[in-house]
Amino acid sequence: MPCMCGDIMKWLAIIFGTIFLVAATAQADSGNPMLTIAGEGTATASADTVTISVSVTSNNNNMTQAQAEVAESMSKVLDALKAAGVRDEEVVPGQSSGVTSFQSTSKVCRQINNTTVCDNDSYGASSLEKSAVIRMKTTEKSKIDSVVNAAKAAGADAYVAGYGLSDNSKAVTEARQKAVANAKENAQGMASAAGARLGKVLDISEYGYPDVRMKESSFSGQPGIVEVTSYVVVTYEIVS
Repeated sequence: MPCMCGDIMKWLAIIFGTIFLVAATAQADSGNPMLTIAGEGTATASADTVTISVSVTSNNNNMTQAQAEVAESMSKVLDALKAAGVRDEEVVPGQSSGVTSFQSTSKVCRQINNTTVCDNDSYGASSLEKSAVIRMKTTEKSKIDSVVNAAKAAGADAYVAGYGLSDNSKAVTEARQKAVANAKENAQGMASAAGARLGKVLDISEYGYPDVRMKESSFSGQPGIVEVTSYVVVTYEIVS
């Protein structure tokens, strides 16, 4: 699912003012007033990495036996994936497990010799699921389909969970540069409207790590565009 951190960062950016200016009452060391404003910058890059989720399930109500069954099943699936070309380093370390339980109770009543007799029946079931994640540096559909089909043929449920970047450092740098430039543009406009101009930068900070998310097209089963957004708050000296 998409990360909620982007919404939080946008909320913070609104509070601190992408277009809303906080005029600080304190003054710089020079005695000049200060201006604090937020900026936002977004960079985009084509996805080059695919994430595939695979899982196996046991419906054995004996959890000890179920754990052994899913462990054996996952081992077979991973062997099949490696035979399909998946390298050891493309299997994300660590596997997750989860138990799903279901309980149903029914009540059946009938008349016997003018007396109502009711029987309570209950049914319970549980399943144990074990999941693994495969992350490969490719967006080639034939290769992705080969891996997904190999997992399914080995008895697993498999699907493309999403696309991303193997290295987002360039996009992060670009997003930060755009965010700082956006903050400066906003500050210059506000200072100019007040008949003043910007002095030196007194402080700059970033709210959290840049938000990295897939655009909507990346959830359609086709590789798409990855967006990286940075939110900064910059304090300027104001000179007349």
